[in-house]
Amino acid sequence: MDRKQDSAFLRKFAGVIAGFIVLTIALIILARYMQPEFSEEANPSKGILAEQRIAPVGSVRYGEAGAAALAEVQAAVAEAPAASEAVVDGAAVYGGLCKTCHDAGVADAPLPGSEQMTAREAERGIEGMVQNAINGLNAMPPRGGDMSLTDEQVQAAVEFMLQ
Repeated sequence: MDRKQDSAFLRKFAGVIAGFIVLTIALIILARYMQPEFSEEANPSKGILAEQRIAPVGSVRYGEAGAAALAEVQAAVAEAPAASEAVVDGAAVYGGLCKTCHDAGVADAPLPGSEQMTAREAERGIEGMVQNAINGLNAMPPRGGDMSLTDEQVQAAVEFMLQ
């Protein structure tokens, strides 16, 4: 290749690059025209939701502010009911968690009071069914996905489903 060919190639290449730059600028202008700027006055909740999404998850506190925050948390923990004081109500546990899948039969979840439920009780016994509910079975996660449930609450929910 000689200088003439190199020069011609560089001119064509520079022209293609310039064309891509012009096309990019034109697309940016078109996109800005099609999607106007966000106006917080139009919908103030969008701004609030955006702030919540980008808010920090935690923070570090020290000194007097840290001691005050620690005291607040310790007071809240002291006022919270202990796990042993949790209400053991099978209907409430079933209605709040188990109902979602078991009423619809999601992933072959047995319907309460159905023949399938009775067959499983006859096969495994109530203790086996409670262990399956505690440890999880097939698509059901352990404790139905709520790890805060006590064994007694899970057993009450299973017994409620067998009624």
